[in-house]
Amino acid sequence: MYTGLQLVDLLEKQHQRRGTSNLFKKDTFTLQWRSKVGSFPHPDVETMVSAGEPCGAWYVTNGRPEDKRQLDENLDQMSEVPLNGYIPGSSIRGIVRAWAMERPSIRNQMLDLLGCQQGNVIQGGKIEFLDAWPQTATKLVLDIVNPQESFQVYHEGQGKPLSVYTLGNSEDTIPVIVAIRGIPGLASPQEVQTVWEWVQQALSVYGVGSRTSAGYGQIKPPSGFRASPELRQAENGSTTKTFEFKLYSQGCSGADRQQQEFRPSHWRGWLRSWILRFLLGVMSKDNAQKTLWELMGTIEPHTRKGCVKIRMIPDPEIWGDRSINEPYFYVWGGKLQVTAPSEILNKIILPIIRFAVSTGGVGRGWRRPLHIFHMENNNRAATRGSHLIMTHQVTNPKTKNRETQPYRFRHNPENWTSAYDNWLTAVRSRWSDRINIDANQSLEAEVFSPRTCAVYAVPGPEANPIDENDFEWLETDAVETRGEGMHLIYQQTPPRNYKRNPDIGGNAANKNPHCSWASIKRINTPSQEIEVDCQEIVCLFMGGKSPQSNHIRAQFLEDLNGIEGKVHLFGVSP
Repeated sequence: MYTGLQLVDLLEKQHQRRGTSNLFKKDTFTLQWRSKVGSFPHPDVETMVSAGEPCGAWYVTNGRPEDKRQLDENLDQMSEVPLNGYIPGSSIRGIVRAWAMERPSIRNQMLDLLGCQQGNVIQGGKIEFLDAWPQTATKLVLDIVNPQESFQVYHEGQGKPLSVYTLGNSEDTIPVIVAIRGIPGLASPQEVQTVWEWVQQALSVYGVGSRTSAGYGQIKPPSGFRASPELRQAENGSTTKTFEFKLYSQGCSGADRQQQEFRPSHWRGWLRSWILRFLLGVMSKDNAQKTLWELMGTIEPHTRKGCVKIRMIPDPEIWGDRSINEPYFYVWGGKLQVTAPSEILNKIILPIIRFAVSTGGVGRGWRRPLHIFHMENNNRAATRGSHLIMTHQVTNPKTKNRETQPYRFRHNPENWTSAYDNWLTAVRSRWSDRINIDANQSLEAEVFSPRTCAVYAVPGPEANPIDENDFEWLETDAVETRGEGMHLIYQQTPPRNYKRNPDIGGNAANKNPHCSWASIKRINTPSQEIEVDCQEIVCLFMGGKSPQSNHIRAQFLEDLNGIEGKVHLFGVSP
């Protein structure tokens, strides 16, 4: 590590002695979040993966998980790799090339400056890229990938976390020294300056390492960098939507389940699952998966790059704060940025996000509102669920001022239905040959459509049970932290024993866990029907069952429809 930084310093001094300092550029960039650098530290598999290269499948050819990726074993034996991480110069060069190839106005210039190969003819480049080393020696640390799609959407069994290693621990930013130099006699000072601007812009746009579309490897360029208007041109006509969020949660974790950690991959999995739920409502399963891969990417069965990227920017003032009273909950806040081609973002992705935010949370316990639960084995109070608040900036048409507004639907059935119809029109316009709205009505899966799910607003609790400013429980009576939707789930009057029933309420405590078929979200808006300050939005996935069938989900739908003060917002009814 020290020789890497020393080499950069010596090369800089050499250029200064020779009077060619204008051919050398160096500055400090900041790695904002973990950068995925490899699979696991064994000699038979790579430990450093160049940015832009796929990392391969998660499974070996016989279809069984690789034993060396067992999370618990790696956490006990090697939670930190005894290697100092760095960013290869070839990775930085590859990122710049990929970024420039998306911009026709500079593509030929990039090929001239960085080199290219046409057939058997190789043209050397004029610019050298040096390895980028952290200012302080930084070990590689354990992280996880937790495939959840089958469990969350298809109810086919819990995914098993797999080990990966990253540069960065998700808590501390990492200053790294990035440097390039022009080859004397080949490159001019202006050409070096041009490539240096590309480096700063490309790293800030793409990030570094693998899983960058999931929010990993975010790079902040040196302070004072301002890209020219041409360099700020959106990639492939893409635009970015920025949200501000606060998540009050029972807790989230990564590789170490005892350490609270909210990660950008929580957002990635959340968005991916919701997109699939919507696509299953209008396409066959195969076409829905194909479309999902086009939007979000995949590495199995074949590597494919998606067009939707996310980036999470934590607010350090409140990140991971713990409530001041028990049972403890945790608070995460910051910005979420979603980038995609403009038509796809505005007409397909953003409507799905609005539905998702209106019906549930994100991360661990997202299917339940934040509430207090008493453990059956010792009656100890525990926090369960999550409370997600998402806002965005809009322009007031009257005052022309920018205002912050909640990003969710109002309690107006027409809003829900028209938003879904507009979304379906956009999907039909883009993938008309894949549309089949009758394909999955009987599929045992979470399918979001007017004929396969139901959304209701029900009253309660009487008041917000948490102080969202000082982070504490205002109500510690467990029953008083729940509204009518949660009371229905917890009701244990036979035959309506919904809680821990795998066919409706889920069972997280079982050795063979099941997701709940109903997600419930609390919103702090007074009911128009009952005199309470809060309501719960209940989204019930029928999972292939008819509302008129003799099934527990149909029974739950009847009970939901029978709650005093309920409002049917979307989907099926008894």
